[in-house]
Order: sequence, then C-alpha cells, then structure tokens
Amino acid sequence: MRNRHISNNVRLVLDVLDYSDLITEDSFILFFDFYKAFDTVEHQFLFYSLERLGFGDFFCMAIKTLYANGNSSIKLKYGTSPRFELKRGIRQGCPISPYLFLLITQLLANSLNNSPVQGISIAGKEIIISQLADDTTLFLKDANQIPISINVIQSFSKASGLYLNINKCELIAVKDCVTPSYYGIPVKEELTYLGITITKDQKSRGFLNFNPLIKRTQKKLNQWLQRDSSLKGRVLITKAEGISRLTYGALSLYLDRKISKEIDQMLFNFLWRNRTHYIRKTVVMNTYENGGLNFLDFTTLNNTFKINWIKQFLRRPTSIWNFIPHHVFSTFGGLNFMLFCNDNIDKVPVKLSAFHRQVFLSWSLIYKHNFSPHRYYIWNNRDILYKNTSLFLEYCFRNNILLVSQLVNAEGLLLSYKEFLSLYKVPVTPKDVAIVLDAIPAGVAMLFRNMSRPDPQSLPSIDPVDSSVGKICFSFGPFNNRAIQSLFQQDVVSYILIYLYIVYLIPYVVFIGMDLLIISVGKKFGCCHTHTYLLTKLRKFPLKLFINIILSTTI
Repeated sequence: MRNRHISNNVRLVLDVLDYSDLITEDSFILFFDFYKAFDTVEHQFLFYSLERLGFGDFFCMAIKTLYANGNSSIKLKYGTSPRFELKRGIRQGCPISPYLFLLITQLLANSLNNSPVQGISIAGKEIIISQLADDTTLFLKDANQIPISINVIQSFSKASGLYLNINKCELIAVKDCVTPSYYGIPVKEELTYLGITITKDQKSRGFLNFNPLIKRTQKKLNQWLQRDSSLKGRVLITKAEGISRLTYGALSLYLDRKISKEIDQMLFNFLWRNRTHYIRKTVVMNTYENGGLNFLDFTTLNNTFKINWIKQFLRRPTSIWNFIPHHVFSTFGGLNFMLFCNDNIDKVPVKLSAFHRQVFLSWSLIYKHNFSPHRYYIWNNRDILYKNTSLFLEYCFRNNILLVSQLVNAEGLLLSYKEFLSLYKVPVTPKDVAIVLDAIPAGVAMLFRNMSRPDPQSLPSIDPVDSSVGKICFSFGPFNNRAIQSLFQQDVVSYILIYLYIVYLIPYVVFIGMDLLIISVGKKFGCCHTHTYLLTKLRKFPLKLFINIILSTTI
C-alpha cells in the first residue's frame, strides 16, 4: 500500500512495549487469528461491503459478474467429486482479490472503532486496532476489554464468514502480568508477529530474531562453498543468499554491535572460503572503479535502514505509525532539531528505546558536527551538561532561544538573570537560568567575547532536508540507498591505488635513486657493472608485481 510498509505495524507494537511508561493502565495487546481468512468470506457480504463503502453500480455489477456461477470439484484418489457451487471465498491469485479483502477488513475496523471497546491511551491518542491483510492486532486498555472485543468480532463473523481461531489468538501484557491466560487466550512473554519475535526485553529481542537467521544463512553459504564459484560470484552470493535473508528484521529492530560483527564475519569468511583474508575488508568494500569488489557489509546496510526510517518519519511524523516517537522526540525539541544537535544520545533527558538510539547513532556517523560559534546550540549539547545530562527547556526553545551566542551581552559576557528577562521576556526561574549559564564551559564562553548577538530572524534553519547530507539521504530519487551507503563507506574504505602506490611505487622510486647513487660511486671506483646489474634486477621485481596487481584489479 502507498506510504505503508510491513515494518510500520511491527514498530507500532514495539513502540507501545518500549515506551510502556507512557501508559498508566495495565494494558494488553491482543493478536487475532482467523480460520483461512480468504476462503471463508461470504460472497453476499462482499457485495454488501462494496455498496456500503460507496462503490458505483457499474463496479459492483462487474464484481458480481466475476463471482457469478462459480463452481468447483475436489480431486480424489479415483477421480473427482461432483461439482458444487461456490458461495464463499475470495479467489486467491486474482489481482483484485487483495483489494476486495481489504474492504472486508475495513468494515471490521469500523465495527471495532464504533464499539464500546476501549483502546490504549498513549502520547495523547487512543489506538485500538492495527491491521495488515488478515493479521489483526487490538490494543486494549485493560483485561476487561478482552471479552468485549471478542463479542464484537464474533458478531462480525456471523455476517462476514470470518471466524476466530481462539486456539491461536495470543495476548502480550504491556506491563508486568502474572495471570497465565484470560478467557482462554494465553498471556505470553514472547510471540511471533509478522515474522518478528516480539518480546518486552530489548536486549534479547535482537538475539531471538537474528540468531536463527544467522544459523540458517551459515548453512546455506556452506552449501555454496561446495561449488567452484569465482570471487565476484561469491560477492553476489553474499547479497542474494546472505544479506537478503537478514534485511527484514533490521528494518524494525535494534541490531547490536556483536550481532552485526558476527554477520559481517560470516560473510567475509565465505568470501575467502573460510581461509586467510588476502585483502583487507575496507579494500573489498570499494567499488569496481576504485579497485574493490563492491562488497556490501551488513553494518553499513543496517545503518542505511535506520536513515531510511528517518526519511519515512519526516514525511508523516504524526501518523499512527509515528506518533509515539514523535511525542517522545518533542520532549527535547523534535527530530528535526535533534538531527542538528551535537548530542550524546545517552545523555539526553529522555530514555529512548534501543532502536531509536541506533537511529541517532547512525545519523551521527554521516552528519559531521563541525564546531561553529554561529551554530553552537544550547540544547542537547554533549558539552553543556547538568548532572551529566544535556539540557532542554521547552519554553526557551519555543521562543527561539537556541544558540549560546544568544546568551551573550554586548560586552561579550554571559547574560545575567535581569538582562535575560529584559531581553527575551520569557517566564523562566532564576534557577533555570543559573543552571544553563553555569553548564556552559568557560572555554566556550571565551569564544564569544566581542561577538555580536545574532538576529532572531537570521537563526540557522533546522530543516534536515536542507543540509548537504539531508539532500542525499532524504531524497526519493533512484539509487537512493546506494548514495546513503556511500556516505557511510567514504570514511571506511581504503583506496587500493593509494595502497599500491605506498607499498610498491615508492620502493620502486627508492631503488632508482639508489641505482643512480651507486652508479656514480661505481664509476669512481671502477665497479659500476656489477652493482648496476644487481639493482636493475632488484628494482624490476616491484614494478612487475605492481603492474600485475593493477591489471588483475581492472579486468
């Protein structure tokens, strides 16, 4: 669907669990399972859905024609059964079938939203339902909402033909829960949703999802080692059979350094057939034009996914998929401002989830915070700390008090409390002003001596799309992922021509210099021929090796 991705549904569930401190009730998340959802929808209910949602007569008649007089038979051991008329089921394989099923799920969502079911209140909003095809997830205020929601679903089932499979429905508690089950539905600490293992423990979540994938990928790569594939062929296999199996989880999960390193080690070992690595990793990661093999490491790919999450967030920050992190980020200036801050993500005044911490760390790898007095922000600054935590005052931020240079008077000294009030007229306590001014390092304050205060109308833009890095990362042109990957690799890769120049060409020049020196000395003592012969052989060896390596990297 447009502006949707399967990872949105996963992140919504994980955000509710990761920021459970924003929820006051003992809430639950209920995962529904339907019996063979596509095969049980009544045709009459499908036609009713089309009319209910306002489709025209021509379209409704066209769908009725497609489903009219359908019949089938069952293949048996000694032939087929008599043919019977089909009165239910959406035909799988038909291009229009997914959209027809979405109409059914939309009516299900409408019935739940219009029912007495109370959802989870978080970040100033109430969420009740999240859907993807036949996967339906309910966010319930408390355990009392479970039977109410089941009754609503069962009433809908009588009309539509979609029936709950209670034995496969599951609950996960947002808070701690000691009750093993509610109304026959088990409460689990760990379950699988859309292919992702969901658990409240953020540290074990990555291990539970990636450890089985790493084992299966390693087994598959070992099978490929039995074939006599070329070096470039093995690079292609690492992408097709290795990375492709691991990307789905990285789109919505935090990936710690240990797991990322293990994956990269597995891929590089396969590249060199579990033998000695003859060329350093940074050289292999180069493009063909720069003498590499265009190898893609998983660490770079994971960082690229996190930058893409920022891009999708900036497009729709207040949507149902992003409103929870949007609320959290707004407590320290919002994502737009945070991307420009010279921050230490572990010292911000709000505890972020592991996934969102990794998002900011990935951004910090490509956005360089070069010091400038004209863009030295007060808030979320790693150098301006109070009790080992960066500062943020919302009322000052709303009044565009952003830079340290705005806290300096005409004499180049930090403002006093009276000067601050007369200049900005912001209702702030003396304690808050003292905390901010005392947190500014003395060395930083000295840099603003004899410096004019900036005009509030000329403050720097805090739109990340306008930055040089943002123009690359947040564009929607073709090959955008490749451009983002190049930003991560530009400080990592080693250019093989420079490497060969240092290792081979410089010794060659030194040999020539030594040759000329010994020839001049040999002429003086009459022994030039022997030394010239030895040095000529010696200096030819590095040159031949250098030429052979250049040819091998360009073919």
